[in-house]
Amino acid sequence: MNRTMACALPGLLLTLAACAGPSYDVNAQRCDLSKHRALVGQNVGGITLPPSLRKQEVQFGSRPQMANDPSRLTMFVDAKGWIVQVACG
Repeated sequence: MNRTMACALPGLLLTLAACAGPSYDVNAQRCDLSKHRALVGQNVGGITLPPSLRKQEVQFGSRPQMANDPSRLTMFVDAKGWIVQVACG
């Protein structure tokens, strides 16, 4: 591979990856604890969830303000945005 191609290849790969669309850390349309438990320990700002998934962020130690909805993912986060616990409701 010549030098010009070697220099252009990383940029091309990044461009193609951007065109592929979002990749979801957990691809579930409803709250599913067997899948969403994998989010614990991750920062809420670094995850991507399906737009159609109903979700809420709650400060760890607080109570959710929304009415209970078993299909909604509730993520309990610490002051820095790290997911400490997940629940459906």
